[in-house]
Amino acid sequence: MNRFRTLFLALCCSLATTAAYAQQVNVVVTLAGHVLNANSLQPVEASYSVYDAAGKKVGITNKANPIDGYLVTGLKPGENYTVRIEDPRYFKQEYAISIPKTSKYVEISKDFTVKPMAAGRKFPVQPSVFELRKTTLKVGADGIMKDISDLLRMNPGVKVDVVCYADEAGAADAARKISTDRGNAIKNFLVQSGVTADRVNVNAQTITDPINPPPVRKGAKGKRYVGSVYIVVTGV
Repeated sequence: MNRFRTLFLALCCSLATTAAYAQQVNVVVTLAGHVLNANSLQPVEASYSVYDAAGKKVGITNKANPIDGYLVTGLKPGENYTVRIEDPRYFKQEYAISIPKTSKYVEISKDFTVKPMAAGRKFPVQPSVFELRKTTLKVGADGIMKDISDLLRMNPGVKVDVVCYADEAGAADAARKISTDRGNAIKNFLVQSGVTADRVNVNAQTITDPINPPPVRKGAKGKRYVGSVYIVVTGV
C-alpha cells in the first residue's frame, strides 16, 4: 500500500512539473518602448534587430517610429537577448536584455538612445575620467571608457578627436601638457581595446571649456572642477 502511494505521489509530481514546464515554454514576453535621440531625448525613427544568446537574429530587421516606438514579442522567459541598432543614420549600438523567468505574459518597457552619425558631433565624457591636475585615468573610469571603445569598435569607419580642456585658466604651457597627456591616456586605452591608432587624434586645449566653464563660486567641499573632455566625430 505504501509503495503504491509513493509511486502515485511521484507520478503526480512528475505530471505537475511537466505541466509547469509546458506552460513556461508557451509563455512569451514582449519588449516595447521608444528609440530616443541621445542629444534631444526625443523619439526618432530607427532600424533595429534582435539577436538571441547564440547570436542568431530573431525575426527580421524592424523599424521603430517616433509615435508608436518599437515592439518585440515572442521572447522567452529566462533568456538573454541583444537589441542592435542597425541604421546608417546612427552609430551602431548594442543593448543587452535579460528576460526574467516567469510563468505569465509580461510586457517589459525599455527605451534605447541612439547617437546621430555625422561629422562634427560632440559627445561629452561624463562623469570626468580624471582627477584635478592628474593625467592618469582615475579608478572607476574603465566602465565609461569601455562604452566609448565599444562604440568605436562597432563603427570602424568613424574617426574622432579627443578634445581635452584645462582645469584652470592661465599657465598655458602647463595646461597644454596636462591636456595632451590626458588625451594620450584616453587614446592609449582605446588602442589597447582594439581601436586603431590612426582613428584617434588628440586635440589638447590650453583654455577652460567655454561651454562648461569653472564655477564662479567655490564648489561644495570635496567637489572640484576638472576640465571637460569631449569625443568629437571628425570622419564617418
